[in-house]
Amino acid sequence: MIPPEARNSQNQYALHATEVWLWQQFRAGSREAFEQLTGYFYRDLYFYGYRFTQDTDLLKDCLQDLFVDLWVYRRKVVDTEYIRPYLYKSLRRKIFRELNRGGAPLTDDELPFLELDDDHPTAEQQLIQTELASYQTSRLNALLSRLSARQREAIHLKFYGELTNDQIADVLNVNKQSVANLLHRGLTRLREEWPSLLPLLGLCINALFSRQS
Repeated sequence: MIPPEARNSQNQYALHATEVWLWQQFRAGSREAFEQLTGYFYRDLYFYGYRFTQDTDLLKDCLQDLFVDLWVYRRKVVDTEYIRPYLYKSLRRKIFRELNRGGAPLTDDELPFLELDDDHPTAEQQLIQTELASYQTSRLNALLSRLSARQREAIHLKFYGELTNDQIADVLNVNKQSVANLLHRGLTRLREEWPSLLPLLGLCINALFSRQS
């Protein structure tokens, strides 16, 4: 089902083309494409959702509802080339609704973005875990815990979700400048407290400050 040129490819353009192609096939009614989309995005969506709630039953229910809604309303689903931010935003909205239903009402700014223990490395940690010893990973975790939930979420979406600032703004329901500020303040604090950290992140960090796209 996946186009031959995209199979086993690490090229980001090919991978993006695969997402778009599967999305178009799914909207046209292909169950096979829908199943592949589910498999394609489920892990990343689960990882993102787990940062809002570690109630795995609630998270799995939200994911199930998301994919059921997609299939049921497939003919009305938006035709977009930006599938990943669309799914992130949809899942975030479902989790927000469920958390509000189960306890004291939250505003969008109060939605948590949780730090995980060492047995569940965060997306940010995964960027550098192959180059850092375990004590350095623990140090990074401690530094990240000092950032605001919004800063951690923006960093997650930027480096793990590989979203642009415009797409992050849409997911977080803020303007593009707010996203740039969140990323700049969060990464600046990391740089100030651990000057040797950012070079280990490689070109992705440099691209963030030079592109701001």
